Amino acid sequence: MRDTWASRESWVYECLNCLTTWAEEFQVTHTADGHGGEVVAYSHEGYPCTTPWADHVCPNCRCQNVTTFPATRRRRQAEAHPQGADDLELVFRLRRLHAW
Repeated sequence: MRDTWASRESWVYECLNCLTTWAEEFQVTHTADGHGGEVVAYSHEGYPCTTPWADHVCPNCRCQNVTTFPATRRRRQAEAHPQGADDLELVFRLRRLHAW
């Protein structure tokens, strides 16, 4: 007899084109394969599906450039880098050297 257990996972998606965010919930079924491994199957709204991090389309703009992360993680924040006079001088120096 194989051990089987199920859990629910929530995943958050963000479109990199229009910045729309949405969440979806999946049922995850884990089954022992009898050889010491594990088989994992995902279902969404009662239908079998691929893994939550593959093949998603934005519901707003239909773009396929979508990033995903588990709902337990927070959305990545852009880091602000203050630019001083030294940074600006470095950029101009690199441009003169055709290094940037």
